[in-house]
Amino acid sequence: MKQNTIQQDNAFTGLEAAIVLIAFVVVAAIFSYVMLGAGFFATQKAQEVTYAGITQATSNLIVDGMIYGKLDNNGVVDELEIPLKVPIAGQAQDLTALIVLYSDAENSRPVMFLNNTATPPNNNFTISDNCQALALPGAVCSITLELDSLDSKLMPGDWFSLEIKPAVGAATLLRRVLDDGYTGGYIT
Repeated sequence: MKQNTIQQDNAFTGLEAAIVLIAFVVVAAIFSYVMLGAGFFATQKAQEVTYAGITQATSNLIVDGMIYGKLDNNGVVDELEIPLKVPIAGQAQDLTALIVLYSDAENSRPVMFLNNTATPPNNNFTISDNCQALALPGAVCSITLELDSLDSKLMPGDWFSLEIKPAVGAATLLRRVLDDGYTGGYIT
């Protein structure tokens, strides 16, 4: 009879060990599921951030062509026409939210140009008629800055710089120097 009791205890100890082993496996499975879920969540968020960064980085406005300047009767540049384009993979840009900072030898502190649809209108920055307020990717739009409202004396041989800031995307910085014999037209 004594031998029978020992065998029953061994069987019971094996059953306890099996239950404990199953519990460890279940806990490990739940922990690994939680870790995998957190990993998938982190991967998805990283992917969203990457795509948002790519969209924003390609959403800047680029100068598509040459800047055109018009001289007044005194030989002073009074208008600059700038052709702008959103890259093909970029995001459409609201040109009414566009800010242009202008500086030259006379105006060393940047002067801000706002669209004439801004409140209140300042009428020194206009969008060309062939453009809509929303510049779509691939479309070329021109903006015109009226420098005569600044009392600017941009003459041949002088320099000017423009910083074009869209609502979304990076700013574009341009610096140009007018030739000494500049008589109007395209600025290289």
